[in-house]
Amino acid sequence: MKNGLILLTLGGPRCPEEVPDFINNFVGRELPAPVMEAIIERYRQIGGSSPLPRITAEQAKKLGEMLGDDYLCLPAFRHSQPSIAEAIESMATAGAARIFFLLLSPFYASVTTGNYIDTARAHLEKTSPHIRAKFIHSWHCEPLFIASWVEKIKTESFDGQAFYLFSAHSLPLKQAAEPYRGQIEETVATVAACASIKYQGLGWQSIPSNAQEPWMTPTVEEKIDEIASAGFRSVIQVPIGFTADHIETLYDIDITHRGYALGKGLSFRRISSLNAGTSFLKALEHIVTRVAKEEP
Repeated sequence: MKNGLILLTLGGPRCPEEVPDFINNFVGRELPAPVMEAIIERYRQIGGSSPLPRITAEQAKKLGEMLGDDYLCLPAFRHSQPSIAEAIESMATAGAARIFFLLLSPFYASVTTGNYIDTARAHLEKTSPHIRAKFIHSWHCEPLFIASWVEKIKTESFDGQAFYLFSAHSLPLKQAAEPYRGQIEETVATVAACASIKYQGLGWQSIPSNAQEPWMTPTVEEKIDEIASAGFRSVIQVPIGFTADHIETLYDIDITHRGYALGKGLSFRRISSLNAGTSFLKALEHIVTRVAKEEP
């Protein structure tokens, strides 16, 4: 009997026509036309859609090939198709006796990772209570995961005089006590040490412009201000909080942060995302096989 492996992540619009439905689903309500148009314009600037569904499908395909015939590996998205429910139903139809849910963010937050887990559990209990489930999360210090970031930094842009600015999505400050913040800080410290980075820091990004409460800081922009004031000439941003490209890397970093850094007189580079790279997929394979051996 095949094991089911579902790669779980946010999702995204595959074409310009899907942007409004994806955004409304994500925020849980229909946005005013001017707000939606501003979001659509951001997507236009990165090609009109998100590469995340395609990248996740590629990750699932390659990881399934690496794991072999004992696994059926599928992508699933919280806010686009195929949905979590659709992926579970596909696994049930295929006769999977157990499903491993691999959360593609290695950092645990109740509003993201926790929400995805709750959604999957609820659907399993409702439709397939006979299927055993295991949720794989908080793998932020998996050695091969750390090594995949170190390899990228060393290969793409190692500069002993540059400032390496690690970044991750901010969350409301009231959630700072959750594992998310500490896990990211631990990963940043580990990657920086393993890569022998001399100058480094962490900035939080993608805070909504209409936020009504305090969010985790310092922001990326605040860190860039500090970097420029300290006399550095070059900043290299590492999207440590994301394992694949989507609007927060392609627009927030590559357009907004780049423009801000250049405006401060700094040169700017970004380490590319892990996406479906071989080293990253080997890390995921190792995580899944280790957890599978631990399960009865």
